[in-house]
Amino acid sequence: MTAFAALVACAPSGCGGSTQSVGRSRMLHLALTEYRIDPQKVRARVGKLTIVVHNYGRRTHDLVVTAHGQNVGKTAPIWPGNTSRLVLTLPAGNYTIASTILSDRTLGEYGTLTVR
Repeated sequence: MTAFAALVACAPSGCGGSTQSVGRSRMLHLALTEYRIDPQKVRARVGKLTIVVHNYGRRTHDLVVTAHGQNVGKTAPIWPGNTSRLVLTLPAGNYTIASTILSDRTLGEYGTLTVR
């Protein structure tokens, strides 16, 4: 089983429109591919959150976390096959998570992060 398949299989809430909750580890694992972030809907508790982002695609991607149109955190560009970590302390709110290189977001590479 590939690492990407294992990540998807491990998602307790499955695929599609369901929401994945961040557990006690306070660590969120995101998979990036061409024009997709998996999981796309995430819920976490207020406080420190470590986001581990792996690029499974063939193109370079990044991850930007925004709230109300303002960047609250971002990774450097992530080359294919590489991983980046982003540590944020987030207050309650609704956030967008997206790759912003070229047309990634426009083509569907985005999701939501709800912090309560």
